[in-house]
Amino acid sequence: MEEHLLNEFEEFGLTPNKKVLEKCIELLKKYEITPDTLVNHWIGYTATKLNDEAPSLENMNLFEKDLSKELSAKTKVKSELLSESPVIHNITTITQIAEDDELLVGYGTPIRKSSVGAKRTSGLEGTPQNKRLAGLGQTYSVHSPSAFSPSTPGTSSKFSTRNNAGEVVVKYPVDDAVINWTRSHETWEPDIQLHGTAETKLTTKYNYMFSRLRDKFDVLEEQINDLGDSVKRKLGIDDFEPNSVLKSETFHTIGRICCDATSGSRLNTSSLLLEGTRNTSSGLSIPLDVSQLREFSFFPGQVIAVEGSNPTGKKIVVTSITTPPINPVFKTDVSIEGTLNMMVVCGPFTLPDDLEFAPLVELIQQVNTLLPHLVIIMGPFVDMKNKKVECGDLDYTYQEQFDIVMKELQSKITNSVQVCIIPSWRDVHYRAVYPTPPFPQENKAPNFNFFSDPCVLNVNGVFIALTSTDILFHLSKEEIAVTPHGSDRLGRLVSHLFSQQSFYPLNPPSEEMSIDLEQAEDHCKLSFTPHLLFVPSDLRHFIKNVSGCLVVNMERAVKGFCGGTYSRLQITGEASSVLIKAEIVRL
Repeated sequence: MEEHLLNEFEEFGLTPNKKVLEKCIELLKKYEITPDTLVNHWIGYTATKLNDEAPSLENMNLFEKDLSKELSAKTKVKSELLSESPVIHNITTITQIAEDDELLVGYGTPIRKSSVGAKRTSGLEGTPQNKRLAGLGQTYSVHSPSAFSPSTPGTSSKFSTRNNAGEVVVKYPVDDAVINWTRSHETWEPDIQLHGTAETKLTTKYNYMFSRLRDKFDVLEEQINDLGDSVKRKLGIDDFEPNSVLKSETFHTIGRICCDATSGSRLNTSSLLLEGTRNTSSGLSIPLDVSQLREFSFFPGQVIAVEGSNPTGKKIVVTSITTPPINPVFKTDVSIEGTLNMMVVCGPFTLPDDLEFAPLVELIQQVNTLLPHLVIIMGPFVDMKNKKVECGDLDYTYQEQFDIVMKELQSKITNSVQVCIIPSWRDVHYRAVYPTPPFPQENKAPNFNFFSDPCVLNVNGVFIALTSTDILFHLSKEEIAVTPHGSDRLGRLVSHLFSQQSFYPLNPPSEEMSIDLEQAEDHCKLSFTPHLLFVPSDLRHFIKNVSGCLVVNMERAVKGFCGGTYSRLQITGEASSVLIKAEIVRL
């Protein structure tokens, strides 16, 4: 039990001491709850009342009082679905504590306090209040962190005094071999191409978030039909039956998982609905009884096929579920001379209460020291969740602040390094929509490339999929799952992306997200398994092989008031085989 509890804390980057663990075990026995339920309650409690403090014996005593009230006020979901005491994964309780919603000024998007996207280990986010205020236009010079925001007192000293810079926290494959990161083939440059739909639609002016309900419905309907065709081949059946058919024998039907709002605002085993297609089920939604399933994993928007009976015509008693098959890794001709060295990092690039960008300066120094062939830098660059941005305390306009950052990158990174810039919906100066168009490319350096979020890059035959949006954290908040003890939860979250063939399969999306479904239909599909997938997240960093794809979560360049982490990779390939070595390193 202690090991399970420690693993749950470590998912959020927390390492409690022995006395705290003993107190937690005492609470588990006293309230008869699972370790993940306890940790989820703790994350919500510390985010709203303790400003994301680390667990200690003192605040655990305060937490126990809050936990007691919380559990007595709510009906716990019973786990009679498994005879071997399953683990019910659902961290949606994090946001249930915070009831006050605020409006994202200028967009009308509700943001819940201390909820979506909040840094669980550092208290970075606070309460997001995006105030898109214009600062004062000034001339500027680019030489040091102070040049980004000369009047900001900041806390860069806390970053400069860190003592763990350069520490390797994750290595793949797990061995003791020392990787030589010195660049070979100095004159060779990788060929970087965008794979998939051209970004022409995204780069032209359009009124995003102005889609008609009918158009949104058509997009969602087409998703079910497309995935349904692959499921029919997997099951070996000719067609699906309507979900509302009165039938005591088992049959197959398909649809999208939805939440019945009358049974709770969050997805649970009592609020599961299957929304059928217009052609097969006339668009009807029907409740699902999953009491006979020994194992499952559901989230809103998930397309699945169910096998079961409907003896009353009002509820399907499910006996098995089938998810869309995961497509194999794309076969291609790899043409890499020697090794391809890469660095990948995700913003923000400054501490949460200043705009001095000391971590960005450190990153540039690392790039110029290692001289990788390719560097992928993902936003946010001017983060809307930065405290200075939230209160409008800037010396420049948002656009000017971003221009300073780009000028620093393009002027300081050596020309022999190819750089890919990926935006984020959290960039306060840019379009707060997903998929996010690439940044304008006026006056860009020859070695800089600008792409959209998300995107798939073809680098000399190696397919690299990436997104700066924290889809893993959003999925983990909404997913409910019954799985055996010790199952790989993070790997399961990643497999949802491959199975649903989408960078963002969650629907409805997280409250902080603004997704344009019509553009997402073209630019958010993940129709095949790439060689590499980068999904930076506030969840704990990892490198995993999932369905033949190497998946990397390197977290972010800033974590609290200290340096975060980035990833570096070494790729070799010949014909259709690709060999990848990777590390996650503290900045």
